[in-house]
Amino acid sequence: MTEAEKIVAKGIIPPTFLQEETICDFLVSSTRKKVWAIELELLLELDRVCKKHGLRYFLMCGTLLGAVRHKGFIPWDDDADVAMPRDDYEKLLQLHDEFKHPIFLQTPYTDSGFAVSHTCLRNSNTSAISPIIKYQKMNHGLFIDIFPLDHFIAEGAHERYAQINQFNIENGTYMRLTNPELNEKNRQRVAAYHRDHIKDYQEIQCIASMFNEQKTDKLAIMTYTADPLEINIWDAVDFEGSVDLEFEGYKFSAPAGYKHILSNMYGNYMEFPPPEKRGQEHSHYILEPDVPYKEFLGM
Repeated sequence: MTEAEKIVAKGIIPPTFLQEETICDFLVSSTRKKVWAIELELLLELDRVCKKHGLRYFLMCGTLLGAVRHKGFIPWDDDADVAMPRDDYEKLLQLHDEFKHPIFLQTPYTDSGFAVSHTCLRNSNTSAISPIIKYQKMNHGLFIDIFPLDHFIAEGAHERYAQINQFNIENGTYMRLTNPELNEKNRQRVAAYHRDHIKDYQEIQCIASMFNEQKTDKLAIMTYTADPLEINIWDAVDFEGSVDLEFEGYKFSAPAGYKHILSNMYGNYMEFPPPEKRGQEHSHYILEPDVPYKEFLGM
């Protein structure tokens, strides 16, 4: 029985959820529906653990937009994003044993091959393969991203962000060390690598959280540096409370100021992007919801 079939058997979704259909003029394949089902179960597991231990979390980014505009996944999206205030985030990391196989809370401490600056919650019986790191001995299951929210001060922020970005680059190099198929640029990058990825990870968290003893007007996700810094800075007041929003038939926590957050991120967030820009963000991943990553990669 596949993971999606198990989720149907548990009554989390009806069998019809997995059927291919056109939503908002976009063809959602049965494979994408299975990915959604697995990520929905991951969100439900995170919600369960957070409620059990009194931890705050918020749907964010495209997942928050999906909840508001579609009451579920954006039809052309295939991932899920959550943010947590730093204190709650750090407490969650200590609760990794609350998640039972095949669900796995992945940090550099729970998975030595993983060197990413935020946390992933994965289903180990599935595959989400990034080709550049496919040889790395780590969990490559389908996942949701969990980011820490930190207090933010603008002075010196771009310098701190550049520091974190350099550590992220070094940790990206660490995850390429096992790849025998690198191009010349990446081979040179790997040959020059002589670092401790755990120490680099710790430095990232230290820099990102350095203002958390203060009550600032802004909050930010500083650990993720693939976007320009300004994209991931928000008004702290928008996170002072939470509201429950519908997402695929369930209720999940969202920032009380979600309208302001979405307006700042997307402008007129109720307007759809043009067709040619739909579904491009994660096209480099190979998603196999029916195949465990160990089988897919021959690990």
